[in-house]
Amino acid sequence: MAGAAFLQRLLLLSTAATSLGEVPSKEACGGVDPLAWTSPTLKQKGYHALCITNPADACRSSSDAAEGECKAAGAPTATVCWGGSRSDCTQLPGVDEVLASAGGRQGLYELQEKLIAAKPLANPTRFNKLIKAREKQNKLPLNFAFFSVKGDGAAPAPLTSIEDASGMILAFEGGSFIWPGVEPGFERNVTIQPRNSEPLEVKIITRAMRPLVVEISSFLGDAECDHIIQKAEPHIKKSSVSHMDHDVGKPDTNWRTSSTYFMPSDDNILRTLDDRVSALTLLKKSHQEHAQILRYEKGERYVAHHDYFDPSSYANNPDILSLTKKGMFNRLATVFFYLSDVESGGQTNFPRTDGRPQPHDFGDCSKGVSVDPTRGRIIIFYSQHPSAEMDELSLHGGCAVEEGTKWSANKWIWNKPMGFTSD
Repeated sequence: MAGAAFLQRLLLLSTAATSLGEVPSKEACGGVDPLAWTSPTLKQKGYHALCITNPADACRSSSDAAEGECKAAGAPTATVCWGGSRSDCTQLPGVDEVLASAGGRQGLYELQEKLIAAKPLANPTRFNKLIKAREKQNKLPLNFAFFSVKGDGAAPAPLTSIEDASGMILAFEGGSFIWPGVEPGFERNVTIQPRNSEPLEVKIITRAMRPLVVEISSFLGDAECDHIIQKAEPHIKKSSVSHMDHDVGKPDTNWRTSSTYFMPSDDNILRTLDDRVSALTLLKKSHQEHAQILRYEKGERYVAHHDYFDPSSYANNPDILSLTKKGMFNRLATVFFYLSDVESGGQTNFPRTDGRPQPHDFGDCSKGVSVDPTRGRIIIFYSQHPSAEMDELSLHGGCAVEEGTKWSANKWIWNKPMGFTSD
């Protein structure tokens, strides 16, 4: 099977994408505004926005369809904005063949192969390793994640069958959904549907594109913030850090002076929050770690660091290497909860925003983008690109609290099931 898939990919290389075209129209995207899912110029590694126009959709919805008299006017077409950028939109050849081929997930696999044939993968090493692993297990070698957007206020939904591939389709080479940021300052109003809860309208504001940081205000209620703090407070103790090979033996306080508690979701309020986070991030609940509750008193901080585990920095740590499968999987996103207001200080700082150089002082919060701690607010920042490559620009730190006490929480989400919670 591996040889056949490789040969098929070579044959598909002859069908490259056509010349540069315009951004598709809202009509071509099934009534969804493509400007809400594409960036003016910036590309995101491993993310592509497709608009698939299938004349058969109109035929199927007409009264003639039941009588067998309706005929589609023309063949299906697809426009791809590569990297989610409006500056690189082309026609994707062969989409009519895909839609006319085998249905279900097999059709999505063939769409994946058409995309790979038209543009090189952003992270081919990981992709090909996963393909080999799937083929050894006799699984369909489908690594891309596809999501469908059915309306401007609707949250994307996982695409599980090629029959539903029409209108605005989002493709992620790394296999996990990541909110397209579009550009700093972009605001997205969307309705999410947490399990066993009422629909929730949220406003997602892009704070930075490099790294990708989005903010959602009023995600937590006062009662939820109080519940988390009161439940964690009896268990709180001084924070520790995972030491890279060259830092083994050094005191944790060199980097972090907060107090912490890893809190399992063992009551209805916490389980409801897990469901809400899953609905917002479009990542399964089983991919979440337990929430890490944090307390920062005056003068306490956490210097700039990454949330992902770079396997080259943990080469002598068999636990980390096993956890990440030697870098194949990692922390994808951090959902950061602000549980209290802070009189002064306590911001979350991203010093390498827009490609700034590595800071000399990892405790310096004067550069890049900073988010103020406001009770009930959350931010999501991504440690990986949509290609599943680690994003070095995701370096971030907790600035020193100048006045007051800061209560906050991390919810780390991986690109694989972790076993802390179940779906």
